[in-house]
Amino acid sequence: MIVAASWHPVALVGVAFALVSVALGLGVTYLAVRGYRRSGQRPMLFIAVGFALVLWIPLLVVLVIAIPSVDEVLFGSIAAISQTLGLLSIFYGLWMPRASDASDIV
Repeated sequence: MIVAASWHPVALVGVAFALVSVALGLGVTYLAVRGYRRSGQRPMLFIAVGFALVLWIPLLVVLVIAIPSVDEVLFGSIAAISQTLGLLSIFYGLWMPRASDASDIV
């Protein structure tokens, strides 16, 4: 178990920034999901899933690492894979043509 009172002040600042980034990630993910529900455009769905993978899975991994019996290398690998898949999903969502763009080509 990690005791927060014994942490170095720099570590506490790092935790504070991590919590702020999680809150911002929640907001971005929410806006992307809302945009997908309003427009029905598949690219927005990929962007929403990408942000969830990039921001939420690593947070869950950090929370699980706080349990002493868990292998940190395994969960670090899971976090890295999740972030990579999330960024690929965001990239694909930004790159794939929208339905309105496809009709312009014809």
